[in-house]
Amino acid sequence: MKKINLLLLVVFALSIFSCTKDKGTLTVTYQEAAALYADMDAIRAEPLNEEARAIDNPGKIYLGDDFILIGEEKEGIHVIDNTDVTNPTPSHFINIPGNQEFIIDGNTMYAESYNDMLKIDISNIHNVELVARAKGIFQDIEDIKNDKGESLVGFSFTEVTKEVDENSNLMAEINDGQYVYYDFANNIIPKSIIPASFSGTTNKNGTVNRIAYSKEHVYLIGASKMAIVDDSNGDFKAVGPNYMALPFNMETIFPYENKLFIGSRSSMDIYDISNPQSPYHNVTFVHATACDPVLPDGDVAYITLRTADFSDCGNDINALITLNVQNVSNPNQTSEIEMDSPFGMALINDYLYVGEGTNGLKIFDVSNREKPELLSDDESIVAYDVIQHPTNPELILVTGENELNEYSVDSDLNLSLQGSINY
Repeated sequence: MKKINLLLLVVFALSIFSCTKDKGTLTVTYQEAAALYADMDAIRAEPLNEEARAIDNPGKIYLGDDFILIGEEKEGIHVIDNTDVTNPTPSHFINIPGNQEFIIDGNTMYAESYNDMLKIDISNIHNVELVARAKGIFQDIEDIKNDKGESLVGFSFTEVTKEVDENSNLMAEINDGQYVYYDFANNIIPKSIIPASFSGTTNKNGTVNRIAYSKEHVYLIGASKMAIVDDSNGDFKAVGPNYMALPFNMETIFPYENKLFIGSRSSMDIYDISNPQSPYHNVTFVHATACDPVLPDGDVAYITLRTADFSDCGNDINALITLNVQNVSNPNQTSEIEMDSPFGMALINDYLYVGEGTNGLKIFDVSNREKPELLSDDESIVAYDVIQHPTNPELILVTGENELNEYSVDSDLNLSLQGSINY
């Protein structure tokens, strides 16, 4: 893999500009971007099944009946034998270069690999098989190549502070680099907003995903685009044109009945997918700028807003918002509860579990769906995301900073640790 240096001007909190008129210079703090290239033909030819390896940088997590899948960011997926929940054991590794997001439908996994979408048969989880590959699901970014004919697959970054002549070639490269990077960034899946979170299935989804499966179609959101892959009638190909434009800063997608609920840093958008190849925009509910998972259920939708200093979730609000979405074209806010730092959430029977990161785990009574009432606030648990075990309703799984924990929950909502996977 070859790296070619491009200089990228970053216009977020780290950017610093000071102008000295007599010298015509700018002191600029920016991210120096090194473009990463690879031979996509060679990547696509790599085997799927490999020996188990250590978990280094976990991403998405999926719970099977007796196994757990843990994504390794940009590399693939660890398979963990969870037959004995008190002793989860590494089994093997599914090699998917560039992968960040995946979702399961029955015995089928859908996983992105750079700019491709893979359909993988996992009926034998110990020897998975590639069924189909949809290439260039956003657009053909492989047209951006280096002098070896390798394709652009990403960027690495180093923060740099320099005094730069306004008319220099360096300043021109900084400005030019913006367009190269941002054009690329619109066509890739951004990094997840939390350290590790739960993927899902057609009937149980995590709330911090950028991929969804509904009505025999796969939906995948980038920063400002949504790719749609048709998996009906034996086809497996991107719906043309390969993507539809979305507002900027899209973060999460959640399928529910004939709708897609998409969360961004400033809104919740609802799309009707009665025609799965042509989502129709129903409504935008605007909220304060913040990181934004969405969880719909019946006539309500729950939104968690989280902000933090020096983050991409800038503002000063941390809250759980409840919307009545019975009239999908005119959502009505019914409650807003102040939170500490809400991340992912799960609705289990009449209880809403909300992970607060290092601030613990909150459990709300939502027997009245529009008016959540706080029942439990356990600050001893680090909880970024929560999901119920697929076959044992008395177990929940919680992602921490460096571990995945399985807890039993008694009738008084007391949690008892049953097993852990450290990473």
